[in-house]
Amino acid sequence: MPFILDEFVASPSVEELDSLKKSEIVKVAKHYGIEFQPLMRKDEIKTYVLEYLVDESILPSTVLETAITVPTDNTFESKRLEMEMNKEIRLKEMEREREREEREMQRKKKKEKCKGKKRQENINLGSSN
Repeated sequence: MPFILDEFVASPSVEELDSLKKSEIVKVAKHYGIEFQPLMRKDEIKTYVLEYLVDESILPSTVLETAITVPTDNTFESKRLEMEMNKEIRLKEMEREREREEREMQRKKKKEKCKGKKRQENINLGSSN
């Protein structure tokens, strides 16, 4: 079901807020005039929205106790795995670049070798006349 801002504003709930994508949470935050940095994570913006809704007595304060969670080890583990994968990708890219440069050097050496042979042949032809 598509997100409709007016429906959320008319009847906000933690459950619906939890189900929203970052772009939708951003729309909610902008609607209420909540200041945030665009590079903030979804959970951080959601926390700002929840705090605003509680401060304005739109939602009960008890939602903050249950809704705002501290990142778990799984979050840190997934971030660590993501960083490891990025590192592996960079290493593979560097290896491919090194191999490409090596092939290019081999081509240049081969080309120079061919030029040297042709020069030698021309010298040999010139001296045999």
